[in-house]
Amino acid sequence: MLIGNTDMHLITLLFIIFESVMFVFQGILFLSRPTDKPRLFYLILLILLILKNTASGLFPDPKITMIPLLTQYILTYGAGFVMASYFPFYFYKAYNIEKIKWHATRGIFLFLHFPFFLLFGVAFYFTKSVDVAINVGLAIPSLYGLVLGYLILDGIRYRLKDQIERKEYFELIAVYLAVIPYASLAFCAYFRISQVKEVLLTNSGFAIITILFLRKHIIQSREEYEVLRNISNMGVEPSGELSQDIIEIGNSMEEIKLTIREKEVAILILKGHRNQEIADLLEISIGTVRTHIEKIYKKAQVSGRKEFSKKFGYKLDNTSK
Repeated sequence: MLIGNTDMHLITLLFIIFESVMFVFQGILFLSRPTDKPRLFYLILLILLILKNTASGLFPDPKITMIPLLTQYILTYGAGFVMASYFPFYFYKAYNIEKIKWHATRGIFLFLHFPFFLLFGVAFYFTKSVDVAINVGLAIPSLYGLVLGYLILDGIRYRLKDQIERKEYFELIAVYLAVIPYASLAFCAYFRISQVKEVLLTNSGFAIITILFLRKHIIQSREEYEVLRNISNMGVEPSGELSQDIIEIGNSMEEIKLTIREKEVAILILKGHRNQEIADLLEISIGTVRTHIEKIYKKAQVSGRKEFSKKFGYKLDNTSK
């Protein structure tokens, strides 16, 4: 079922509406927590997906005479390429997958953008046919998309290998399923699959990413509440200010994956407490405090309090190791 006199399918429009509502909701949450980088990366993903769905739903359409047909093709495939370019960067940042850093920041330009625009331009110059130029231009990017999909899956498997050892497969399998639709974008464009099939494929990946994103932030919020409750009970400072500190510190240290106890110790370190004071506040031995600090510094890849403070943007009065 098409919308009005356009080529946009009803399913495409429903996805655009849903994603727009999600963008507004998540955007409001981000404005309340501007240090939440994972939410920012998710918002960018939402914007690009909305643009891609809109462009692929409306264009190319010969009935839209105000926009040249070649320009419509450029808008459609351009939106798809931007989307395909961002998804490896999203997974690299959202899941801290260092193995795909080169592909997420450089490889996509060498093997996705450059071959397409070069071969598309050459083919169109000689044939004057948009369809032929697209087929030629998408040949290398289609193959690279499949290779990139495998590399991301391998990187995710390596990054989450501890879950495999603990037989916790949910996130691993879910991320695998989320990657596949995005990895096949150029491949699908090459074979000109229908609008409905393409929208269902790419948005199914988005749905899985959304489930993972919400699950992750529910867990993070629970941890923040647990840390807040534990430290507030120590009487360190008023809970309102402390709550904001925990949110900011938790967001800034999200990538180093601290346990709840390690977050408590890290917050007290960043607030200038010495080891003995931390031991007294947490009612644990100073040896246990040192063990936690050693693990925190190892995860953060720093050697002491000064470096730890500098890395996460805090200035301490007490800077002894």
